[in-house]
Amino acid sequence: LLVLFNLIAYLALREAAAVWIRPERRRKAVKLVGLVVILLSLPLLFLFLSGINSTLDRVPSLALKIFFYPATAWLATIIAFFLIAVPSTVVWTAWKTLGALVRKIKHLVSGSPLRQPLKASALSRRSFLAGSAGLLIPSIYGVAAYGVYGNADEIDVSGELSIPIPYLPRSLEGLTIVQLSDLHVGPYIREKELQHIVSLTNNLRPDLVVITGDILDWHLSSLPDAVRGLKGIRSSLGVFTVLGNHDYYAARDSSPQLSWGITQITKRLESVGIQTLRNQTVYLGSGQERLALLGLDWLDLTPGNRGFYRYKPVETQQHLHRMVQEASPETPKVLLAHHPHTFMEAPPLKIGLTLAGHTHGGGQVIFGYMNGVPIGLTTFRFKYLSGLYREGGCSLYVNRGIGYLGIPIRLNCPPEISRFKLIRPPSDGNGPRLS
Repeated sequence: LLVLFNLIAYLALREAAAVWIRPERRRKAVKLVGLVVILLSLPLLFLFLSGINSTLDRVPSLALKIFFYPATAWLATIIAFFLIAVPSTVVWTAWKTLGALVRKIKHLVSGSPLRQPLKASALSRRSFLAGSAGLLIPSIYGVAAYGVYGNADEIDVSGELSIPIPYLPRSLEGLTIVQLSDLHVGPYIREKELQHIVSLTNNLRPDLVVITGDILDWHLSSLPDAVRGLKGIRSSLGVFTVLGNHDYYAARDSSPQLSWGITQITKRLESVGIQTLRNQTVYLGSGQERLALLGLDWLDLTPGNRGFYRYKPVETQQHLHRMVQEASPETPKVLLAHHPHTFMEAPPLKIGLTLAGHTHGGGQVIFGYMNGVPIGLTTFRFKYLSGLYREGGCSLYVNRGIGYLGIPIRLNCPPEISRFKLIRPPSDGNGPRLS
């Protein structure tokens, strides 16, 4: 596919050169276009060869930005151009074929002469349009380059959302939570970037900090960077995390013993004050004045089933029912989960707030919105994509994440730190209103 996309882009650029560049300079321009395409494509091999890609986190950040980021922007460009050019060509070809078929039928029915071959002016007009299509590529590359270079410091610290929690005691009303998600520590997110995130988080002075999975990207070798970068994150009630699918990928890829890799992650995080909840419940407060914090672990632990993103409702229900039963029915509950579809089980269990990630806001690249729904690369994969959802008196917030899935590009989807304040729900005199 990479070769095909590059070939399509090269042919479009060559056609543009044939139309827009004077004949005496055209040959050099075409050679230059070919050279640029090759130079931009070569670093992409590193991104797609896992054995080589695993070493990118050892490449200095400056070198990564100079040698790999331009190629990353080119990858986004050729994919976008392919998605635009191929459907347009198919539609245009189908339209012309249909037109020719209609004319032939008319000829057979009426005996009227077929249309004469196109004149030179019509041919030149078509060449002009084909050449103009190639001009889309520099424009798309400019947008993609901004998506790579222009959002490193554009972290969106959301406004504080007030979330009603069933059965919340008065002593815990106003409790504040800061959520981080999908750090994907690796080649593009390292210690320095994490320290900036920690500084922003600490400045918010939250009562509780939570991380909803995917701390690591692909390899356990990134764990020291993650630990050093997150060291110093603070909140009065503690810092808690759950593991995401990429944390398991990192553990599995780095050792034949999956449990050993997971143990390394949890122990190293604990050394800097971050507690990992693996289908566990902890209580904040004491006696009747307490809040249950539930942590749902990533559920698929099957070695070799690396590429899945499937939600598993049966396993989710089993773990959630067990954790909820550990608390009394009237204990207020907050759930940490990596996959947002977990929220489908929350209203029946009266889990007041579910915090999740995993979607990267719809796939990191958002083309626009339709009825408030972000239209992106993963729009049709997830029921819940980004932001706040409310159902049955319960709330879900899906964080867009900090890091990158795959290539380091974000468009209309800035990295996010989300904030919440827990409040008591309105009462109708018979206890908390749940719907």
